[in-house]
Amino acid sequence: MSLRFLLARSFLGVSLAVVPVTGMSITEHAHAAIPASTVPLKLMAVAVQGNSRVPTADILQAFGHHAGDMVTRDELAAAQKRVGDLYSARNVGVSLGEQMRVSGKAVSVKLVIEEQAAGAATPTALVLDKVEFQGNKKVSTADLEAATKLRAGGPVTNELLAADMQAIQALYKSKKASGSIQPQATYPNHDQHVVLVWSIHE
Repeated sequence: MSLRFLLARSFLGVSLAVVPVTGMSITEHAHAAIPASTVPLKLMAVAVQGNSRVPTADILQAFGHHAGDMVTRDELAAAQKRVGDLYSARNVGVSLGEQMRVSGKAVSVKLVIEEQAAGAATPTALVLDKVEFQGNKKVSTADLEAATKLRAGGPVTNELLAADMQAIQALYKSKKASGSIQPQATYPNHDQHVVLVWSIHE
C-alpha cells in the first residue's frame, strides 16, 4: 500500500505575488475511516470565506461542484486548483486553503481565502525553526531526516514541502511499510517562523 497523504490542518500561508498556495485539511467523526481519494462522496455544501477582490459567484463557478454532486477527494483537489488558477488569471495574490469535513459518504467543503492587498510587496520568506517526526516506528527518524531536505534555519515553501512528502512516501514504499502522514505547520510567534511536524500514522 502507498501512503495516504492528508494535507496540513493549518496550511502554509505563503502569498507569492499571484501564485496560489494551496492546502487542504480534513476533519472527520471519531473512529471513522477517511475514504480513499478516488471514492465518490456526496457533496453536502460548499462555502467560501475571506474573499473580497474576487466575487464568490466567480469562485464557485471555477470550483465547478455544487451541493448534491458526487465527487471524489481527487476531484475536490482539482477544483481547488481551478480556484487558484482563477486568482492567477485575475492577478490577485492569494493564500488558499480547503477545509473538508467527511462524515460517512458525505463531505462538506469550505474554501478559506486570504487575498493579498493590491500593490502589496512580496512577503518575507518563511523560515523553518524546527522539524519533527512523530508516530514513526517502522521507519527511523534518522532515515526520514536523511530522505528529506527541509532543515531548521532554511526556507519553507510549498514546493519543498511537497518534495519532502514525496521523499517520505518513496522511503516507506522502499521499506514495504504503509500509513498516512499529515504535515502540520504552526507559527508559534505569529511571524514568518514556522515549526513543522510530520505526524505519521502507521
